[in-house]
Amino acid sequence: MLAGIDLGGTQVRVALARSDGQLLASFRTKTPLLGTPQRMVEWAAAEIEQHRRREKINSIAIGAPGPIDIEHGVLVNPPNLPGWRNVPLASMLRRATGAQVHVANDADMAGLGEYHRGAGRGTRNMVYITWSTGVGGGLIIGGRLHRGAHGTAGEIGHMIIDPDGPLDNCGQRGCLEAMAGGASLARETGHPAAELFKAAQGGNEHARMVVERAARYMGLALISLTNAIDPELFVMGGGVTRSWALVQPTMIETLKSSPFIKPARRPRLLRARLGDRAGQVGAVEWARINQ
Repeated sequence: MLAGIDLGGTQVRVALARSDGQLLASFRTKTPLLGTPQRMVEWAAAEIEQHRRREKINSIAIGAPGPIDIEHGVLVNPPNLPGWRNVPLASMLRRATGAQVHVANDADMAGLGEYHRGAGRGTRNMVYITWSTGVGGGLIIGGRLHRGAHGTAGEIGHMIIDPDGPLDNCGQRGCLEAMAGGASLARETGHPAAELFKAAQGGNEHARMVVERAARYMGLALISLTNAIDPELFVMGGGVTRSWALVQPTMIETLKSSPFIKPARRPRLLRARLGDRAGQVGAVEWARINQ
């Protein structure tokens, strides 16, 4: 059997699957209730042991927020997991379960889930984008997850859109995340992003202007990604896609505005299908690939 774990600042989700990737069981809990990395590992190992149906767990993959030392399976200092600094997650989970353990970027795992079991099925070259509090991504090139030379490929949120733009947490100015991420929009307007998008849907003119501008910035990122990677498809997930009817037309219009990207090679843009399940589904696929 295989296990896939999606570790976030709010929830931890675990899925068990057969060796072919077919999901058999899923369970979750709130991350703050566990508190520490050791408690999270103990909880996940206990749930896996209880549900594994007497079969051996051969391979586990865990998608976690970066930055991550991919080679050693260490969570370096994830901003939405305060206190989780230099956590040797792979070795901790390996000791607790006896299985091979692979630690990967959470956006990569969500992208892999959508590629294998969601909106990306049937493609070979796909870019997954998560647009929520921040902006992240995962790249599927030639049917394989592309992680880059240092395991950090797909940092879409840190593409520079405006070099004179606001300072981002990463130290750069005008990153896509600083221009369009939910946290940045909330700082700019003084309202939570969910309220901003709700107001825009309700017809508030200023909110609508802010949202359309953010969608245009995202559209510019799609143009750059198309020119750099030449994907067949963009799949977009994350909280902002709850307002899909509000942002999708502007993104499409912006992408179509490029005279260099002819219709014959213009990628499609689809909303993700797996929702909150994408991370654990992708982690199962990564465990299967690396078993």
